[in-house]
Amino acid sequence: MKQQTAPYQCHLFICTKSRNGERKSCGDSTNPQLKTLLKEEISKRGWKPRVRISDSGCLGLCDAGPNLIIYPQKIWYSEVTPADLPEILQTIENLLESGTEPMR
Repeated sequence: MKQQTAPYQCHLFICTKSRNGERKSCGDSTNPQLKTLLKEEISKRGWKPRVRISDSGCLGLCDAGPNLIIYPQKIWYSEVTPADLPEILQTIENLLESGTEPMR
């Protein structure tokens, strides 16, 4: 095992857990669209080397989904829709400008 420092200033995890309609879950809503739109914007803004977007399994708050979290800053968004992307992108921009470094 080798321990390393994370190479990203912000790492977004988007829950993609689907319960196929059996009960509410993040992956059953607009979730795939959110990830695609975020990836496009992050690439367009040149943030790709400092910001990573990953799928996540269940984050435990299915009823509040779709859920998105930003680490290492511990920022959590619930009930996310594409209309929320400007606010999320502004948060990321603020974090990048503040010089927030990856956790050590």
